[in-house]
Amino acid sequence: MDLAKVEAMGSMLPYSSDAIAAYLRLGLSSEDRLYHQLVSELSLGSTVFKPGSSLCIAGEPAHDAYVVRHGELAIQVAGQRHQVGPGAVIGLAAGFADVPHNMTATAVTVVTVSVIPIFKAIKAFSACHPGLRGINRSTVMRILKLASVP
Repeated sequence: MDLAKVEAMGSMLPYSSDAIAAYLRLGLSSEDRLYHQLVSELSLGSTVFKPGSSLCIAGEPAHDAYVVRHGELAIQVAGQRHQVGPGAVIGLAAGFADVPHNMTATAVTVVTVSVIPIFKAIKAFSACHPGLRGINRSTVMRILKLASVP
């Protein structure tokens, strides 16, 4: 993801004609566009985590998902440690599948996130085209390595 390009978008409404023109002018990738759309969504709240704070803990329920806007996180999953930053989405797959988190995510630096309440995400997806729901279900199963449909 090219954060400089996304930040150049400023506070443009993501589906406005100005934003569409800027997407093309700046050469934003599909990931850049999705990130801009998520962080520009006015209905999502935001919060800040101090270094050492956990966004989620393995084994606990997923009530919220987080889109990382700024900062760095340490992810512990299956005995491995990863570092992620802006653009990472934490907890959405577990929330959609209604399974506990499979990872622990801890702020390494000050982390700012957009918050997606799982119940709102599920409600929004229930109104989507069945094909999109199927793609979402397949993606969740792949991410979480589930053998059966959630």
